[in-house]
Amino acid sequence: MNPAGPARVTQRDLARLARVSHTTVSLALRDHPSIPVATRRRIAELARRHGYQPDPMLTALNAYRVSRAPSRFQGTLAWVTSFNAPHAWRDMIQAEGYFLGAQAQAERLGYRLDEFWIGDPALTARRASEVLQSRGVRGVIVAPLPVAHGELPLAWEQFSAVALGYSLARPALHVVMNHQFRNMRHLVWHLHELGYARIGLAMPATTDERVDHNYLGGFLVAQRELPPACARLAPLLAPSFGPGVFQRWLRRARPDAVITSASWAHQVIGWLDAAGQKVPRDAGVAVASIPYSDRTISGIDENVRAVGAMAIDTVVGMIHRNETGVPATPWRILAEGTWFQGETVRRTPRS
Repeated sequence: MNPAGPARVTQRDLARLARVSHTTVSLALRDHPSIPVATRRRIAELARRHGYQPDPMLTALNAYRVSRAPSRFQGTLAWVTSFNAPHAWRDMIQAEGYFLGAQAQAERLGYRLDEFWIGDPALTARRASEVLQSRGVRGVIVAPLPVAHGELPLAWEQFSAVALGYSLARPALHVVMNHQFRNMRHLVWHLHELGYARIGLAMPATTDERVDHNYLGGFLVAQRELPPACARLAPLLAPSFGPGVFQRWLRRARPDAVITSASWAHQVIGWLDAAGQKVPRDAGVAVASIPYSDRTISGIDENVRAVGAMAIDTVVGMIHRNETGVPATPWRILAEGTWFQGETVRRTPRS
């Protein structure tokens, strides 16, 4: 009797039993489409019958070797956009940063990231899927859409795919994004620590919708956590956000700090100035996501390039595991931001 127990069944043992190569077994156990379905099923049954389990030490060693090896070309990934023009997505406040981070990480891993405009009226869902397949695309990054609650029809079963943010409602893919709820909570507390006691939230309603209401949720929770002496101002989430509605809210709420969206920060500063409040002398302005490449606005730096890189890591991992289609249980992979002082807030003496 072997005191150490029965020897571990290896892939080479399965290869001898199945009378195929070790490479065939390795690919079949990963359900790789290059191996015929009948062969995959036969090898999976052999593995089950003989109690095969992957060796975690060998798996870790192989991952280490892959990480140390020089990158070679692995394939093409698609950066899918759906605005009304091919390059209109670049006008979104953070989109360029997401793309640059994704592009750099794709190159590090041996992939090319190509832009693909699915908003072309001449492209049906079937034709778009065929074009992507003809270009050898196996992985898809869905860039933020122009509106909330968006939908993209594609032959998703052909691709490993993730979405950046919550604007894509259907299908429900894995999502990679900033932790907008916690970022907003952190932002409110940073403003409180600077001495602000009347912290208000004012932004277009659509901005909060695009982030699945995480801005509003984080703000309301942070309000409850603040000391009793701090004012609980009613937030302004306006369907039509403009100077008139903002000025009325400003007179009613009398905030000493305004949290707004990145794309409206400079307009809000102008509206405060028109009301006789200089920023940051008389009132502070901060955002839950500082504009990419803008180092003047105070708020949370979401490190958007890192988020783009995370999206690539996620979709490449799915490709390696041969995971395609709409997932049964979508993931939410969230990155926390960091405070950035900027020039639009200051330390305020507490009254």
